[in-house]
Amino acid sequence: MSTDLDQLARQRMRRARTVGALLAVLVAASAFILLRGNRQESEPAVPRPSASLTASATPATPAPASGYVAPARWTALPEARDRIGRDYPVGWPRTPQGAAAAAAAMFASVWNLDVSRATGAVDVYFGDGDQAASRRDAAASTAWLRELLALPRDGAPPPGATVAVQPLGVQWRIVDADNLFVSVAMRIDMIAGTAAPLQTLTVASTGHLRWQPGLRGGDWVVLRTPSARMPRPAFAEPGSAAFNRGRWRAIRPGG
Repeated sequence: MSTDLDQLARQRMRRARTVGALLAVLVAASAFILLRGNRQESEPAVPRPSASLTASATPATPAPASGYVAPARWTALPEARDRIGRDYPVGWPRTPQGAAAAAAAMFASVWNLDVSRATGAVDVYFGDGDQAASRRDAAASTAWLRELLALPRDGAPPPGATVAVQPLGVQWRIVDADNLFVSVAMRIDMIAGTAAPLQTLTVASTGHLRWQPGLRGGDWVVLRTPSARMPRPAFAEPGSAAFNRGRWRAIRPGG
């Protein structure tokens, strides 16, 4: 792929954090997510937004700059055609890339330090029958993120406190004309306040996306589907051999 795109991936690798404190946070996140994933296997409902519809989190293990491996697969994610309020992009094309963009938007919206925005994302992105349980999961996710950042469980987040989700790679499995399993590899940057240090998680999460022709003129919704029925690829950093072995597609900038 182009030199500019390869340079972006190299920069991502250089930004990966390897200090002991960060690894401790990553390990804690991995344990939480895997425990939630295992628990939901025995439940008739399914994926938790906080566990990203079945997620596995692992410490980033970037190769040295000399070990950079250019991504073998690339894709572009389309822009949304509309927004609901200022928080929720909607309206994606009926393509695998459109489903991947919808999944990435859902993850970015539901992982939030503001419980009203997190549960609001559930109302926008999840199917009607799955919203009640998913709202509870979204609230639990917000509480967990606040706990990681040593913030109070309730009330408005302090100034500067934020969670930013950046998709790094996607892959999908087509089930039929209306259903896809979409996996997104993401970096989650978290700051507890204006002067607080950056904390980072890396996570790979899978969601079941279904096309709904009567929703917003045609759009994707997320369904709660048992994790055992969905692929669960491990997170891998773009620019690593593991990224290519895992069949991830790097995301081309600019949509």
